[in-house]
Amino acid sequence: MTATSAPVAAEPHRVAARQMVKLGIPLLIGAFSAAMAGIVDTAMMGRYGAAHLAAVSGGSAIFDIFSGIVLASAVGHQILSARFAGREDPAGIRRSLQASAWFCGGIAALLTVVCLAGGGFLMSLVSGGDAELEDLGSGYLGARAPTLIALVAYALLAAIFNAYQRPRLAMVAALVANAVNLVLDWALIYGPGPFPELGAIGNGLATTVSWLVAVGCLLVAARRFGLVALLRRPPLDEPVDFPTSVPRLGWPAIVSMALDYSSVAIFFAILGGIGEATLAGGRIAFEVLLLLFSVGGAFAAGGRILIGRSVGAGQIGQARTLWRTSQVVLLLPAVALGTALAVLAAPVARLFTSFPGVVDAAAGALPLVALCLPLMAWTLGNVSALRALGHTRWDMYGNLVAGIVVQLPLAWMLVHLADLGIVGAYLGVVGYWLARAGLTELLVAGPYARWPSGMETNLREPPVWTGRSQPASGLSTPNMTER
Repeated sequence: MTATSAPVAAEPHRVAARQMVKLGIPLLIGAFSAAMAGIVDTAMMGRYGAAHLAAVSGGSAIFDIFSGIVLASAVGHQILSARFAGREDPAGIRRSLQASAWFCGGIAALLTVVCLAGGGFLMSLVSGGDAELEDLGSGYLGARAPTLIALVAYALLAAIFNAYQRPRLAMVAALVANAVNLVLDWALIYGPGPFPELGAIGNGLATTVSWLVAVGCLLVAARRFGLVALLRRPPLDEPVDFPTSVPRLGWPAIVSMALDYSSVAIFFAILGGIGEATLAGGRIAFEVLLLLFSVGGAFAAGGRILIGRSVGAGQIGQARTLWRTSQVVLLLPAVALGTALAVLAAPVARLFTSFPGVVDAAAGALPLVALCLPLMAWTLGNVSALRALGHTRWDMYGNLVAGIVVQLPLAWMLVHLADLGIVGAYLGVVGYWLARAGLTELLVAGPYARWPSGMETNLREPPVWTGRSQPASGLSTPNMTER
């Protein structure tokens, strides 16, 4: 090896890392923005009344399941948008958008009707027979139900912008929506001046209007950057050599999401059987895990987009480089954060509570959360590649095996048979991430991996849509430039 060969070999990985970070930061800000909206809602209701806060908390738990189903149904469009953008075939994105509007929109419409017509029954499942909570929660679900339709429009448009490496547009829309939500929460919950005092229902209405504003922002961006003209371009003559069925790509993500909700419920049932302080401390550790997962997930989404674009362009060598680079980009911060979390477990726990028993329980679980972080980073990099390649069923299988075969049985045995308490429960979580990391690595890199054929040495960067338009024969046509 010559003195210059190592830097030359490392250059593609540095370029890929910069691209991932550039995409991941706006996606991360958007994810935090959505999380902050929930925090604002909780804070506003917490100062209004205990019954209204409880109703919104219970209703939100139900609504989060429905919104998770809607977002999972859009996974197919996210995959196809990146693939078609990479092969410079916006007509394929148009077809995916049309199919996704029917598939995702149909699911959202059905769940909206369920919220409107069955809100009382749904709230009875979590209200413990409290008639006031059922009434308030039913009103909240009815006011928030149209958000599901808006969520479809937002997710589908954001997927197209992200596929053309413009995630800042969705980020700005989310930030604007959060500002609107903050103002409307205050106005519609408390009813100052001419505004009606609606309590929990006002909270739901504020969320719905803010999401409609977010969709409006993306529609303005689509008009400003010539998205309609781009999608009207004729299709390529080359045949499509990858699955394009939106339901086929989307249903495994929906099943996987349902598994996540179910396994979390069972996991907390295991913790609840140990004791109240253990349950509370386990919840704190789990919230920390979810927060760090959302950070990694944002950058992993950036990797998925870049891998999908490269595969769509036939640049398989570049796609493989992006896959491994995404793992390294996620792994290094995960190791650093995990080390800090393990060392500072007790101080982190005290940020959430001052009760000694709960602090001790959380401090016992947080070092195991820290151990999960490198495994999580490796898994997210593999899942990015699986989804970019359209192998959503393989991702689902990995999640099913890791959750049902490994995590829950291991956690139960270590808690009830080995009497390890919260440590045993979270060793089950470590087992989940270890199993999923190994399974996804085997599926992406093992002998059964299915990478499409393509040009291993083609380094041409897929075109980036600038959004600017230029006149052509009296028409305004988006300008596609090579970087």
